[in-house]
Amino acid sequence: MPEEKTYRIPIGKAETRLTDRGSKFLSLCAPAANEVEALEILTQRSKQHHDASHHCYAFRVGDPNNPQERYSDHGEPSGTAGRPILDQIRGKDLVGIIVIVTRWFGGTKLGKGGLVRAYGGCAADALGEVKVIVKRPMTEIVVRCDYDLIGLVEKYVPQYEGKIKGGEYQVDVVLTIHLPEIHAGELKDCLVDKSAGRIIIESSVNLS
Repeated sequence: MPEEKTYRIPIGKAETRLTDRGSKFLSLCAPAANEVEALEILTQRSKQHHDASHHCYAFRVGDPNNPQERYSDHGEPSGTAGRPILDQIRGKDLVGIIVIVTRWFGGTKLGKGGLVRAYGGCAADALGEVKVIVKRPMTEIVVRCDYDLIGLVEKYVPQYEGKIKGGEYQVDVVLTIHLPEIHAGELKDCLVDKSAGRIIIESSVNLS
């Protein structure tokens, strides 16, 4: 059996502060399922701290197997803010997350190296505070069968860590099954084999 690929997502938010040679940094780590949610959080943060010099950020969202990544230096020298934040997110192997580091300039330039350390360090502090859970990639399978095969489906679905989430009972039966992605292929093969092809797999959708 292939090794299951789990993924890590944040639950709740975390904030941390850092001061370096007069400049103040405030980081926010928050859950975001997609780009729209991430940018909404960024907009709210920018309005909340409208007097700040910079709102630098990075996010990893969407499909855990192929997450969408985006970052911004927001006026800081290229490569000194957004990318160090993203590197910290990647280092924690997190997805479904945005980290924003807001800076109030204190009058003393920190240099490129100083900025990388400040933005990366502030992001790392927030990521160290946020609660994280490990999730399994899940799949939804829809099967169609005759009424006399319901018992067979009910027998084998739990053996693959699945659950029947709903059904439509008309001329025949349409059942919706949720289970770990790693077992999806095995369950499909099992149901088709045990029913001699009478159970039909109508669709399969990745829920992650």
